[in-house]
Amino acid sequence: MKRFSFRLEKVLRYRKYLESKAQIKLMDAINEYHKKENFIRMIIAKRIELADECGGEKKKGMDVARYRLYYHYFRKLNDEQEAGGLALKKTGEKVQAHRMLLTKESIKKKTLETLKEVQQGRYQEISGKEEQKIMDETAIIRIKRVNL
Repeated sequence: MKRFSFRLEKVLRYRKYLESKAQIKLMDAINEYHKKENFIRMIIAKRIELADECGGEKKKGMDVARYRLYYHYFRKLNDEQEAGGLALKKTGEKVQAHRMLLTKESIKKKTLETLKEVQQGRYQEISGKEEQKIMDETAIIRIKRVNL
C-alpha cells in the first residue's frame, strides 16, 4: 500500500511560514515598544534631575537668564515626554494588531495540522483494515491448500 501523503502539505508549510513571519513582526513591535518606554523613562529621569538642580539653584539665588534656560529645557522635556507617550500608545496599538495577526495565523495553521492528523488517523485505520483483510485472505488460502 502506498504511504500517506497530505495533499495540503504545501499550504501547511506556507501557513507555518506566515506564522513565523507574524511572530517576528510581533517581536519587532514589542522591541520597539520597549525602546520607546525606556526613552520615556530616561526623559522622566532627566526631568527629575533638572527639577532637583533647579531647586538647588533657586535656593542659592538664580538670575533671570538662567531661569529661562531651565524653563525652556524643562518645557522641551515635557513636550518630548508627551510626544513619546503618544508614540508609545501608537506602538502599543501596533503590538496588539500584530498579536491579533499572530493569533489568526496560528489558528489557520492549527486547523490544517488538525486536518492532517485526522486524515492520517483515517489512513492508518484503513490501511490496518486492508492489512487485516489481506492476512485473513492469506489464512483462508492456506487452509484451502492444506485441505486439498
